[in-house]
Amino acid sequence: MQKTRLAALFVLLLGQLNFVFASTQAKNDVQLQLTPQQWQQDLQYLAKELPRRHKNAFHTVSREQFEKSVADLAARIPNLQPHEITVGLMRIVASVGDAHTELSGFGSSFHRFPLNVYWFGKELRVTRIASAYKRGAGARIVQIGDLKIDDVATRIDHVVAHENDYWVRLLNAGFMPYAEILHALRVISDLKVARWTFEDSEGEQFSLDIQTVASDEKIDWVSASPELPLYRQRPEEQFWFTYLPDAQTIYVNFRGYRDAFDQHAEELLRSIKENSPKRLVIDVRQNRGGDFTKVRGRLIPGLKQNSWLRKPGALFIITGRATQSAAVVNTIDFRKEMNAVVVGEPTGGRPNGYSEHGDFKLPNSHLVVSYSWRYYKFQDQDTPAVMPDKPIEPDWQTYKAGRDPVMEWILAQPLPK
Repeated sequence: MQKTRLAALFVLLLGQLNFVFASTQAKNDVQLQLTPQQWQQDLQYLAKELPRRHKNAFHTVSREQFEKSVADLAARIPNLQPHEITVGLMRIVASVGDAHTELSGFGSSFHRFPLNVYWFGKELRVTRIASAYKRGAGARIVQIGDLKIDDVATRIDHVVAHENDYWVRLLNAGFMPYAEILHALRVISDLKVARWTFEDSEGEQFSLDIQTVASDEKIDWVSASPELPLYRQRPEEQFWFTYLPDAQTIYVNFRGYRDAFDQHAEELLRSIKENSPKRLVIDVRQNRGGDFTKVRGRLIPGLKQNSWLRKPGALFIITGRATQSAAVVNTIDFRKEMNAVVVGEPTGGRPNGYSEHGDFKLPNSHLVVSYSWRYYKFQDQDTPAVMPDKPIEPDWQTYKAGRDPVMEWILAQPLPK
């Protein structure tokens, strides 16, 4: 987990989930030129190496099911396009059943529909869209092509590497705009354009014929929610904080571990000393993981020097469906060692499960297969996620208004005495 590779990378949690491709264009060209025999070699290499390298590749899928999936794809390869084979490989790898075991390296040859979507309860909403289709901003998606959106989501779920339903909700929305994925799953028939059907705030349905763009094309976005609450601000920073004097609260946005973590931790501890707040909020709802020992080694020992933080209602941790890997571990640490109150959604990762990232490349396509080589147990009770003490799910009306119901609830709690 200290070397965790993010199961899928996105720029923003809410509405800005941009799928990041790992291959260069040269590698894409290689994939497009492969013969069926070369794809078969890649498939058989995957089928041999993944079970050999994974800590326990058959903890969810049986060996028989895995081998049947491999045989089924092998039989179809001569009649499939490269992107269809790739999505077939995604399905096989995802069947292993943990978020650290995934296929990547699809490259910039994949195309996307220029919109971002996110699940609010049972509604899939457009959080931003290209200005040419601005009527769709904020609308509820009803169907893509002739398929109802729930059926589309069900098909995508099968290619999402995951270990619980909360991570699936995040990633199927992230995969939804990608034409090659939708085409391979028989959702759309044309890689260049598709009809998307929406419902507006008045309940009126309308359709837009949306054209795809290259995955790296710059888009003139129209946001459904231009007002940004704290957690959606400064998305390029992995760790930042601010003091809210009226609430006597320090808010910490902790998205990742990579960028000068120790320095940021020291700055936070100094700010606590200088401002003497009565409440600390650490927001990991957009944190997909890294090195959990950094928090254990520096931040928690520093926080423990402030005895007031152990009082009930002094420390809050905000979690969400994007909270994964090391961030799950540290959430448990804060709860166990600091008496923290966990607020928000259940985490996208399991407290007990397979992680620690290793990877290998398929010999011809150069697609990358990640796998878990260790099992961790961080919680006595085996739950599908870290379950919050106060569950609060994102809802469309507060998101659209630029509000954060989680922070609103926390700030409404009495300060510890």
